[in-house]
Amino acid sequence: MHIKIFVMATIHIKNVGPLRDTGEVTLNKLLLVIGKQSSGKSTFMKVLCHCRWIEKTLMVDDDSHASDYGQGREFMNSLMTFHRFNVDFFSAESYIKYDGDYITIEQQGNESEAIITRKASFESKRYNTKLCFIPSERNLISAVKNIDKAYKATELDVLLNYLLEWDEVKDFYGRKNPLSLSVAPLLYYNDGGADFIYINNNNKQLPVFYASSGVQSAMPIEVMIDRYSALVGKRASISKHDWRHIFDEMKDSEMSQDALVSKVGKAYYQSVQFFIEEPEQNLFPMSQKDLVLNIVSHLVAVQGQQSSMVVMTTHSPYVLSVVNELMAEARLDAANWHTPIAGADDFINHKCLMPQDSYSAFFINGSGTFEDLIDRDLPMVSGLQLDGVSDWVEERIAQINKFIYG
Repeated sequence: MHIKIFVMATIHIKNVGPLRDTGEVTLNKLLLVIGKQSSGKSTFMKVLCHCRWIEKTLMVDDDSHASDYGQGREFMNSLMTFHRFNVDFFSAESYIKYDGDYITIEQQGNESEAIITRKASFESKRYNTKLCFIPSERNLISAVKNIDKAYKATELDVLLNYLLEWDEVKDFYGRKNPLSLSVAPLLYYNDGGADFIYINNNNKQLPVFYASSGVQSAMPIEVMIDRYSALVGKRASISKHDWRHIFDEMKDSEMSQDALVSKVGKAYYQSVQFFIEEPEQNLFPMSQKDLVLNIVSHLVAVQGQQSSMVVMTTHSPYVLSVVNELMAEARLDAANWHTPIAGADDFINHKCLMPQDSYSAFFINGSGTFEDLIDRDLPMVSGLQLDGVSDWVEERIAQINKFIYG
């Protein structure tokens, strides 16, 4: 199976929070960011998500809104408000350069205006995409009753937006169409006026409030991944006024074919982008594997006109191991494509199969810079930076044995 690879966007961040210099990071279909606590993983993902969101906004909104984020400090203000950044995260040395699909954003310092430029292909190629940020606080919807009413925010921020998106997707799954959870095959999610986990083996319903912490953490990821992936190719959530505006323009016989495609393209989701913080939270290693495979299978299944992507931050060596296995399957598929290998096609999990260059992984070191973790000769993701504990244990046990046995 071979998937079309689109020209990838890039982002470069300097001196934002704990990040000193990321270098130019290519936004592949699956991007992993690894690092210690407070190393800047979430900072990177939030800045990236904000840039992607502004690009989406400019692609689908009327021209009257196109310059809003390039005026004053609107780019910085909206970034800090939505993603809850402290003003101290930015300084005169801060720098953000986003080279997107159809726009570029450049922010120098913390006081100047952002320079937002449309690429030559913007007008004819702009499209609509569905973005979804799934924060580490996602289990609040299960662990805290009536969190949607208890959480108060004076402005729309990432957590309030997540609660609104959860309210949007959860109603889709009822008793007649529950969603099977990959992390617990006997459990199904459905919404029956309240959130329930349907237990398959004895036909009982358990409120998610009483479910295990692992189920509470993984369930929102699985529901949002499933629902929003299914929206690709479907009509986007736009107002009747916007629809009328699109169709009125379509009646214009002088409209070029490129312009017509652009107008219609805005009305339908052509890709989906997920930003997931620490998917492994509270999960047994095999459940982490099942969840990652579920995420990747949805990414592969999305057949939009634009490239979809998943960005994940993680501490887990098991997440890296699953990605390495998938990259090995991609190598096997490539070899089998050139010279058929007996049994190879049956062995490969085609639901999760992407080309080798669909993956990227970076480690944020102690100095706040990015290290590319993919060994291009193998290729595979190196886990040396993540699993230093094993080396520590090995060395300590060797020393202890010297004391005991001389």
